[in-house]
Amino acid sequence: MTDPPRALLAPQYAMDTADLRFVRTAPRHLVGRSAVAEVLITDWRQLGPDTFRLGAQWPRGHTFYPPIAGAWHDPLLAAETLRQASVLVGQTYYGVPAGRRPLMDALDIEVVPGALLLGPHPAEIRLEVSGADVGRTHGTLTGMTLEVELMRGDEFVGAGRLALRVPSADGREHRDRTRSGDGLPPRPEPVPAAIVGRLDERDVVLGVPSSAAARRGHNWTLRIDPGHPVLFDRPADHVPGMMLLEAARQATQAVCAPYRVLPLELRSAFHGFVELDIPCHIAATRLPSQDAGEDAVVRVTGSQDGKLLFDSLVVAGLCD
Repeated sequence: MTDPPRALLAPQYAMDTADLRFVRTAPRHLVGRSAVAEVLITDWRQLGPDTFRLGAQWPRGHTFYPPIAGAWHDPLLAAETLRQASVLVGQTYYGVPAGRRPLMDALDIEVVPGALLLGPHPAEIRLEVSGADVGRTHGTLTGMTLEVELMRGDEFVGAGRLALRVPSADGREHRDRTRSGDGLPPRPEPVPAAIVGRLDERDVVLGVPSSAAARRGHNWTLRIDPGHPVLFDRPADHVPGMMLLEAARQATQAVCAPYRVLPLELRSAFHGFVELDIPCHIAATRLPSQDAGEDAVVRVTGSQDGKLLFDSLVVAGLCD
């Protein structure tokens, strides 16, 4: 006999807090992924009202999130883990339909560098998740905030916060806007991959601006490739939030070159949809550090038609 769906076990909350399982991945549809190789979540259970425990496995090598400087797991794996956890929790315990993916309004992560060091095996991560500010309309979830602690065995890896909004059934939030045209704008030439910490040109999301004025300073045009196997693992009608986080990371890397950066904190807000058919302007500014350490603090913004749609503050350690 097969196990019953987890949702049918609620509200008989799991009393057994034994170790989570890391032997297989969650079903793809529960985390909003198409490729099995991109699924990070391995196990999940409900501990009480709006409290959950999830397991995730981070590979020692990943096609898009490879180790930083050959030593640390990419901290953006933590962000993607939180995103997948939010989709699973929403579908499994709050009744969000599989085709209606929650939208990120804000995502914050903070990690401990020592806990990200590569080991001889994939990293097994435990997520302690608490839901807050749960909003419902006529019994349907409209939004919530997930507060997450990440553990690797007994070691604290970091913490995260993810504010979510669940779109309406008719998708009116997106379809009501007036589109400027059909198809995608011309894809700009990529900046040199090494400048943004990449090996493959296809993974570069920052493009050379068309105007000479925009090319001065740290300004770029977002390079949108709907065929990218990770950033566009599933069809999307707007730029995915994880692509904007990658743009923030690459912009921070470009600002801090020639040093390699290890993102330690990302505090990001998504103010609206970044559309696929309008050029998106990415800008970065290095800010004065608030302490005497060597960490870099960079603010990255994303705008379309002069409207701010994405804002991220990145604190990054500098590697030789």
